[in-house]
Amino acid sequence: MSKIVVIFALIVSVCNASPFGPQVREFTSYRLPNTTIPTHYELYLDTNVHIGEFKYIGNLKISISILENTKQIVLHSVRNVIDRLEIHNSNHLSVPIENFEFDDDKEFLIINCKEILHAGTKYFLYIDFTNSLDRDDRAGFYRSYYENDDEEIKHLALTQFEPSDARSAFPCYDEPGIKTTFNIKISCGIDYHAKSNSPALGISILPGDKKVTTFQTTPRMQTYLVAFLVSDFVIERRVVHQPRQVAVSTLARPTAKHLLTYSVDSSVKFLHELETYFNHSYAMSKIDNVAVDNDHFWAGAMENWGLVTYRESTILFDPETDGEDMQLNVVGIVGHEYTHQFFGNLLAPKWWSYLWLNEGFARLYQYYVSEFSHPEFNMRERFGWVREYALEVDADPAVRPMTYYAETGIRWLFDSIAYQKSASVLRMLNYAVSESTFKKGLRYYIQHNENDGVVTELDLFDSLEQAVKEDDKLPRGMTMHEVFASWSNQPGAPLVTVGRDGDTNVFVFNQERFYYEPQEMPGKESWWIPISYFTPSSDGKYNSSAAFWMAPNKSNVTYEIELQEGDFVLINPLARGYYRVNYDPQTWADIIYNLYANTNAIDNLSKSQLIDDSMNLAHAGKLDYDTAFNIFSYLQYETEYVPWATAASTLKFLHRMLRDDEQSLEHLENYAAHLAVNLLTVHGINSVKGESANIIESRLIALEWACKIDSRCQAESRARFDTLKKSSSLSLRSKTERQIICHQIQEIDVNDFTTVVENLISTRDKNIRSHVIEALACIKNEHVILQYLDSIKSKSFKESEKLQAVQAIYQKSSKGLNAVLEFIDKSPDFLDEIKLNQHELFTVLKNMAEYTVETGAVAKLTKFVQRVAPSLLPTIEAKLQYNRRWVQRNAAIVSSFLKSPPRVDLR
Repeated sequence: MSKIVVIFALIVSVCNASPFGPQVREFTSYRLPNTTIPTHYELYLDTNVHIGEFKYIGNLKISISILENTKQIVLHSVRNVIDRLEIHNSNHLSVPIENFEFDDDKEFLIINCKEILHAGTKYFLYIDFTNSLDRDDRAGFYRSYYENDDEEIKHLALTQFEPSDARSAFPCYDEPGIKTTFNIKISCGIDYHAKSNSPALGISILPGDKKVTTFQTTPRMQTYLVAFLVSDFVIERRVVHQPRQVAVSTLARPTAKHLLTYSVDSSVKFLHELETYFNHSYAMSKIDNVAVDNDHFWAGAMENWGLVTYRESTILFDPETDGEDMQLNVVGIVGHEYTHQFFGNLLAPKWWSYLWLNEGFARLYQYYVSEFSHPEFNMRERFGWVREYALEVDADPAVRPMTYYAETGIRWLFDSIAYQKSASVLRMLNYAVSESTFKKGLRYYIQHNENDGVVTELDLFDSLEQAVKEDDKLPRGMTMHEVFASWSNQPGAPLVTVGRDGDTNVFVFNQERFYYEPQEMPGKESWWIPISYFTPSSDGKYNSSAAFWMAPNKSNVTYEIELQEGDFVLINPLARGYYRVNYDPQTWADIIYNLYANTNAIDNLSKSQLIDDSMNLAHAGKLDYDTAFNIFSYLQYETEYVPWATAASTLKFLHRMLRDDEQSLEHLENYAAHLAVNLLTVHGINSVKGESANIIESRLIALEWACKIDSRCQAESRARFDTLKKSSSLSLRSKTERQIICHQIQEIDVNDFTTVVENLISTRDKNIRSHVIEALACIKNEHVILQYLDSIKSKSFKESEKLQAVQAIYQKSSKGLNAVLEFIDKSPDFLDEIKLNQHELFTVLKNMAEYTVETGAVAKLTKFVQRVAPSLLPTIEAKLQYNRRWVQRNAAIVSSFLKSPPRVDLR
């Protein structure tokens, strides 16, 4: 990114130090100095994107309060060419300026004054600037486009400011804890419309077929939530009148006008339940959803206050072709971004250290509030995979804690710790103290902090503490501060080991930090852990709430569990606690017996947890594989989605770790096929319109694994493939169709491949194109895979499609990975063509390392990373070394179990 430095025609000099006045600062921190603060912005932007011109002009007035004596005003600015800069005092008199300069590294605009600006006074900073929408990083204020029905290119402009790109659109104090109000005006073509955070206050006609839209004053907000849209998008709107009037809309390219209704309906329902749940009204009178072309929006979605942006693939729903699984995706993404309107927008983190106060709540309540807005989806049940993924990541010895201070590399804080782990910890404490008490605490959190609007974790702890004390939900001497801090300020997650004391009902509990592999020097972390349990005779009394709390730094904690004849014990049933559980051999044996003999007595979430915990414990050397596979093999009798979804994740992990050994891979695929064949029999091969997302996704799992041995599935695959070859109009419209045809595409020859690709190139339907691109990744012939990779260099493939194809190929097989590595080595410009920003590039490379186990591929990937992203090399090498150690430690024994799986004797 270029840094443009424009200086007055004055010689740049530093204000002289004075014994009677402030010193000119040398900036050692990337944080803004706290000598000044904005109290209001007035921003005018003049755009011409409607005629394909991307330069824009800005006029800015910032009202500033001086907090301590200074001769400098320091704010952020990148890319803005400063045409005029003036400072006026409260009497509207000009303040003499020595100069202004840029600190390119820290992205500061530093204004040096000739006189002292005294604490307690107010000033006005005026800046005229020019900038451009013509940028490829999909950040700041930038251009997008779409192709209309007449195949004309129509341009538009939109924003993506989080975490620190508002400064690249206009000069500003660009930190999350600095909140103030904005008055915004935007001019555009007469046939276009401008949108921003607040509703429009009025529109005035300008010369030259243009108009200017003036927006209402925003609430106090941080700069990363400021948003603009200049487009000719169509709008579907619904006005809700209870409890107060709010206009809910979705905007998209005109060619997608038939795809908006479901998102509007979902938004209305979720917003109502969100307001009800937290007993607090949404702060604005409108909220817009904006669907942006996937190629032009690197974030999945962005919670701009009142103007939320999404990738098209996450928000648009076609009632003719999309199923309930896509509805569920729309509800989830809307729920996430709308929860942010409270957590993140109304209550802003003081610094990025507390990003989890935004993302953790948004991730949790997209599942938990949608249980009320869309009960048909059973979203709370689906949260289990959020927790499972978090535990997987948290087993890394190098992982960070939830609360983590950083001044640079802020984008990397938007990780699974901020999202999945923090959501899982919040969920655990929600159940441990009861949902009603936790909800009361969050209502206090909103009420106590909405006026200032800037929070740290201590503000949350204070409010939860108030509710917990009122409801007497913690044992005497414990506080929410110490309980919660043990989770937010330490990395990792615990393993709770449970052993029965002989034939008594006394159980002994111990905790330690869980790692995904043995450690020479394990950490000393320990936590306040809420222990819940299930026995068939306890009637679910302690399924969720804490029967007792394990204190940090205490071992051999004993607890008596009342057991009846034939009872067995599950610790952390329903997987609501954020920890793994291991048992003594006899308790494992009792659980396994009941898993087979009395499976309906165990909740699906508990089955899911047993699968996940046992296999991860075995991988880490904490449990024998015999026990883990005894649990896993019960799936041959299971037809419910929740445990099978966890099992599918485990099978995919094993598939990528064993991919360098064809014989082991064959054993795995045969083992999985025999487990899944009953699942396929129950749910069938073909989709049925109107069926639930659980059935759709269960079928996908069954098709992926069982088709290998199911003759009906193989016949259907051949028939579908023959149709695909013969038709010039491709018809793959669903994940189910894609999965069915995958088995036949594996052995596709060059001629058939050429036909399919030619038909793909001529197909304009985005949905069909996506499914065909994914299906072609099933090809097993490395020569044909290379042809496929070569074909996607064509301009007929969009940037996102090229990336989709590459990722699908290397994830599918070791041959695919080797082909991709060879391809990108011989096509060095390919990554530039798909315009990955640094964050996207690093994400792709880290994901590729997850699938790299073969020695030759390791060397190729390492060499490639050294060339394109050398700073990432230590991270990639650490992952590759872990893969190698896992294979050395586990591959042979896992392969032997897959070849001859254990059998459970229930006699």
